[in-house]
Amino acid sequence: MNINELVTQFEAQSIAASDFNHRNHLRVAWFYINHYSINRAREKIHQGLIELTKALGAENKYHRTLTDFFIDYLLQVKWYLNSESWDEVEARCGFLMTDAKSLLNIYYSPEVIDSQRAREDFVKPDKLSLDRATLKLQAADYPVFDCQQYDSPIIVSMPHHGQFIPHDVIKQMQSAAFDSADTDWYLVDLYSFLDKIGVTRINANYSRYLIDLNRDKSGEVLYAGADNTELCPTSNFDREPLYAVEKVPTEAEIKRRVEQYWQPYHDQLVHLIEKAKQQHGFCLLFEAHTIQSEVPRFFEGQLPDFNFGTNSGATLNEPLAKVLENFDTQQYSKIINGRFKGGYITRHYADPGNQVYCLQLELSQITYLNEKLRLLDKAKTQSVQKVIAKLFEELRLSLHK
Repeated sequence: MNINELVTQFEAQSIAASDFNHRNHLRVAWFYINHYSINRAREKIHQGLIELTKALGAENKYHRTLTDFFIDYLLQVKWYLNSESWDEVEARCGFLMTDAKSLLNIYYSPEVIDSQRAREDFVKPDKLSLDRATLKLQAADYPVFDCQQYDSPIIVSMPHHGQFIPHDVIKQMQSAAFDSADTDWYLVDLYSFLDKIGVTRINANYSRYLIDLNRDKSGEVLYAGADNTELCPTSNFDREPLYAVEKVPTEAEIKRRVEQYWQPYHDQLVHLIEKAKQQHGFCLLFEAHTIQSEVPRFFEGQLPDFNFGTNSGATLNEPLAKVLENFDTQQYSKIINGRFKGGYITRHYADPGNQVYCLQLELSQITYLNEKLRLLDKAKTQSVQKVIAKLFEELRLSLHK
């Protein structure tokens, strides 16, 4: 039955017990999450389950903690997918569909989830908190990066797109790490037009809290004399510690993370640059970043909307620099080489003499997010996308002249 029929039967307590399996539990919850506020959705799901189990003579089947856990899990999925499509949930969240028990065991010990207290009232996970950094969509480990390749001289790199932290690492971290607050949120969605224009994209899947792919693996400071976050950050942008003092990553652990997460991303960048050079004779590496509009740790007041970095002009040729200088960001404010002059990737890979150019855009998140909730604002996104897409059009024209 379709989801509307399912919800109608659920609310009328007319659905057969044999039809109300795990999948249909989740479908009902997904419907409510997408049609009501989370508090109202939670109320309707719990009340409906209590009434349905009574109607079926199966009151002992109602489990408060299990219900809340899967509501919270689906809410995290909704944020991650930025979608209301149940088909996409089924396609992307295989673990939830095929092995919910193993998924649950990541967060709860059997003695807690099977307790009478958990059945009657909500009990927080005792093994691992469910949050953006710990969301587990599949049984296998996430790949270090995703890469969509086209025959293009432009490569878009998103080293801070990832939100996930491996569970063996996050168990060593403080709660400040769990929501991956300093992620460059929804970059793939923001730059979704890249597929339409055939531009190559590489994006990280793991959080910068694990290791910052836009830092030198030697640990060399990016901005001398300024407040910098490390290769393996020990605090977030609000200066909250990510580790207890005794759990700060050792040199051996940092080396392991470099080898397992940092190096593969950079090896792929090198491959993409070389491929673009071979096919086109030149390459533009575009570093796509976003940041909260106000971060007192790094700058005073509100950041301009478009923050371009070219390492003070050292990473572009004159025609590309002119494009940037003359580019009209319309209603959005703009600055070139202000607080952000380009990170490690922009500076390291730029070689204008050999026609490898680099440009960083640090976009203020106020231009496309509901910043308080860290959720994509569709109207804002569509507006700023048009400006970014126009920039790519002008950059491509300049490259091909």
